[in-house]
Amino acid sequence: MHILLILFVGGSGALSPDLAAHSIFPGNSMEFSSISPVSMFFLFPSASVISVSTDGSGDYNCDGIADQAEINAALQYAKSNNLNTVHLESGTYTIDDSIEIPDDMTLSGDSDATVKLIENWDVTRSDMFTPMITGTTVVTENYKGGSDITISGFTLDGDRFNQSAISAMKEIDSFPGIQFYYSDHITIEDMVIKDMPGDGIRINNGRGEKANGYNKILYNTIYDTGHDDIFLMYGNYDLIDGNTISHVAHDCGIRLDNSANTMVTNNIIWTDNEGLSGIYLLKHENDADSYNITIAYNTIYDTREMGILLAMYADDMPVTSARDVHIHHNTIYGTGTEYATGNPYGGGIWLDGWNNTIIENNVIDGSRGDGIAYAQRLPGLNNTATYTTFVRDNIIMNTIDSPFQSDGGYGINNYLGENYTFVLESNVIWNNENGNYNNVSSHDTDINRNPLSADTFDYVRYKIALWWRHLVGE
Repeated sequence: MHILLILFVGGSGALSPDLAAHSIFPGNSMEFSSISPVSMFFLFPSASVISVSTDGSGDYNCDGIADQAEINAALQYAKSNNLNTVHLESGTYTIDDSIEIPDDMTLSGDSDATVKLIENWDVTRSDMFTPMITGTTVVTENYKGGSDITISGFTLDGDRFNQSAISAMKEIDSFPGIQFYYSDHITIEDMVIKDMPGDGIRINNGRGEKANGYNKILYNTIYDTGHDDIFLMYGNYDLIDGNTISHVAHDCGIRLDNSANTMVTNNIIWTDNEGLSGIYLLKHENDADSYNITIAYNTIYDTREMGILLAMYADDMPVTSARDVHIHHNTIYGTGTEYATGNPYGGGIWLDGWNNTIIENNVIDGSRGDGIAYAQRLPGLNNTATYTTFVRDNIIMNTIDSPFQSDGGYGINNYLGENYTFVLESNVIWNNENGNYNNVSSHDTDINRNPLSADTFDYVRYKIALWWRHLVGE
C-alpha cells in the first residue's frame, strides 16, 4: 500500500543536497537528475505492515543467505518509523543468526512462510545460547528479552537432524527456537515450530524485582524438539492454551520451573516412545514460590513417562514453596509407554510434595505404572513437611503394572510415606491390575465399578473421537 507524498520546494527549486542526490526507501532507490521548482511526488509505503519476501516483491527482499539481516533491517525500519508489523511472505528464509524483534512489534508470516536454520550451522559452545528468534533488549551477555512482542503465523524450522556441530556437542538444553529472558507480554500464536536443536519456546520471566510475565503461547503446533517443546521459567500470569504438541521427542511437552499464576489449558500432547512426560512442573529453588497453577482440559496420551508430573529438586523446602495446583478435566490415557531398567517412571499423574493440590474430574485410563501416585521422579530428596492432595470425582481405570518398578500397577498409590496424604472423594476407581489402592488410608466414598456402565458417562465415544482426530491429523 502506498500514499502520495507531496514535497513543496522553494522558489529557487533547490532541495537539500542529500535529497537532491538520492532518496532511498528500503528495497527501492530513486535517483534525481532534475528537480521541478514547483513540486515533487514520491511513492512511499504507508501501511503499518512492512513486507519481506524471497521473490523480489517485498519492501525488503531476501536471497536465501543470512536472511536474518534483511528481516532485522525491516524490523528496525518499522520501529524507527512508528510502524508495528513486519510480515514474511510465502517462501523459505534461511538464517545463521538470531532474528531480533524490537518491543511493541509483531513479526507475522504467511502460513507457507518458513524461517529455517542453515544446514550444518557452523557453531561452537560460545553460540549455544543463540536462539532463532529473540528480542533486542540486552539482559546479559548471552540473553535478550523484550516487551509487547507478537510472533505469529509462519513455520520455524531448526533442521536439527542436519546439525552435525550441534549434535556433536550434545547440548540438548541449548540452541532454542524462540527465547526471551526477563520479558513480558510476549505472544506466540498460530506457529509451526519443529525440529529445534533445543527448546521450541523458552521464556525466563526473571524473579524478584526483575519478575515479568503475562505471556501467551496459543494455538501452535510444536514437534520434534531437542529438549522441551514449551519451557517457562519463573512463569507469572502466563497462559499456554490450545497448542498441539504432536511428538514429544526428548524432554517434556510443557515444562514450568518455579512458576506461579499460570494456566495450561486445552493442549493436546502425545509422543511415540520418545521424550518423557507431557506436562512437567518443577520446583527447585527456595527464593521463588510456585503456586496458583491450573492444568485443565488437556488431552495427554502415549507419553513415555507421566502424563502430568509435579516434582521437587531440593531438600526440606517449606511446605508453602510449592502449592495450590488445580488439575481438572484432563483426559490422560496410555501414558508410561516405555519403562526401562534404571528409568522406572510412568503413570497418569505423579506428585512429589506440592501441597494442597486438587485433582478432580479427570479421566486416567490405561496408564502403565499408577493412575495417580505420590512418588519421586528425582530420587534421593529428603522433604519432611506434611503434604495433602485432594483427589475427587476422577475416573481411574485399567492401570497396568510395570515390570521395572516394584509396588506399581495401582489406581492410586503412595510411595512416599505417612507425611504425604491423599484425601479421596467420589472417584470411580476400577480394574487396575494390582489393585485400586496402595498405602491409601481412606476411600469410603469412591465407587469401584466399571464407569462404562454408567449412562451419564460417554467416555467411549469421546475416546474414539480423540483417536480418530489423531489418525486423520485434524
